[in-house]
Amino acid sequence: MAKHILKLADDFDFVLIGISSHEKEYRICWALNNKFNFEFKKIDSLEIKGKKQDTPSFFSLFNYENQEEFLEYFVLANLSESKSVEAKKYTLFRENGKESPSSENEFLIPEYKQMNYFFVIKGEVDADEVKETIRKIKEIDLVLTAVSIDVESLKSKQNLIF
Repeated sequence: MAKHILKLADDFDFVLIGISSHEKEYRICWALNNKFNFEFKKIDSLEIKGKKQDTPSFFSLFNYENQEEFLEYFVLANLSESKSVEAKKYTLFRENGKESPSSENEFLIPEYKQMNYFFVIKGEVDADEVKETIRKIKEIDLVLTAVSIDVESLKSKQNLIF
């Protein structure tokens, strides 16, 4: 009997913009709301458990949906939130002078550690709109820089499926 294998290709059909800023995520979302007339709302954090992790990492996630233009926007933290109290209680006593690996915060996209946040646009967006969006993000005083990121070139692109 022949064996059939179904391979599913992940859909990375979205725009990814990296944002570097020293501000908290709620302040970045507030600034983006003011600049673009959006209404970002905090939703459940993105939960990712890496192969070498004992406990999952949680990444702050904000969402705004523009139903008129069929676009969905997300602001996603690159650095995980602090580990839960359950994970922290094991880090009170260090083993061999090192903290437990479960207490460390993780990067969502380790290839771009210098980016604090990712601005994700799902839907039909042309290149000129992306350039204009990046230009407007760079105009925000709280933002140090913003760059377009090629999702296909990322090793950790699986983390962006949510």
